[in-house]
Amino acid sequence: MRHSIAQAAGTTLAFCLVHSLLASRPAKEAAGRLLGEQRRNAWYRPLYVAVSVASAGWLFRHFKRLPDRTLYLVKGPPRALMQALQLGLVAYGALGVREIEPAKMLGLPGLKAWWTGADQVPSAPEAQGPILGADGRMKATGPFRRLRHPLNALAVPVLWLMPRVTVNGLVFNLIATAYLYLGSWHEEVRLREAYGQAYDDYRSSGTAFFFPSPRTLRRRGGLPKERSLANLPGASS
Repeated sequence: MRHSIAQAAGTTLAFCLVHSLLASRPAKEAAGRLLGEQRRNAWYRPLYVAVSVASAGWLFRHFKRLPDRTLYLVKGPPRALMQALQLGLVAYGALGVREIEPAKMLGLPGLKAWWTGADQVPSAPEAQGPILGADGRMKATGPFRRLRHPLNALAVPVLWLMPRVTVNGLVFNLIATAYLYLGSWHEEVRLREAYGQAYDDYRSSGTAFFFPSPRTLRRRGGLPKERSLANLPGASS
């Protein structure tokens, strides 16, 4: 069993490392130097998504082949409740994907522009954060109004609400939870580099980083005025 746990931990860590390296700015800059900016903008995000899906599938199949032991199995009404909560969290996360726009998240506009011979190929949005609105502010609507990294944060309770947890599953959940939290810090750096003051103003709005607070959970409507509102385009002193 120890060998199985070591394999589960090692493959999960390897998956997280590859995912982080490919998402990093140095990797994207290296691709730009190798392929040129236009080809990089067209192909990097679609290939990144394809590699992520393929590697996740490989990881799942690898886990299925490892010796394992069930730690607990929830049955009856509690199981149904846990699954209902999972579905609700996934649905709420889908709202966040909609805010980013699925096509942009997959890199399809850039691929289409390159394929049709457009003069300019747009780059995909940076990370899984909110996009920049036409007013120069971050479009912090939907889940992004309450959390700055909702897609990562919502994945954590989805993992831990699994009705059946095995030894290897526990190892995966522990590593994945740490990765999602630390990955959000990495994502935060990339978003600040990409959007500058606009993202700093979003951070200063009181929107929670990863764990929601009662105040942010009660928010309705648009984003409240930031403390640094004077730095926004068109703001008066």
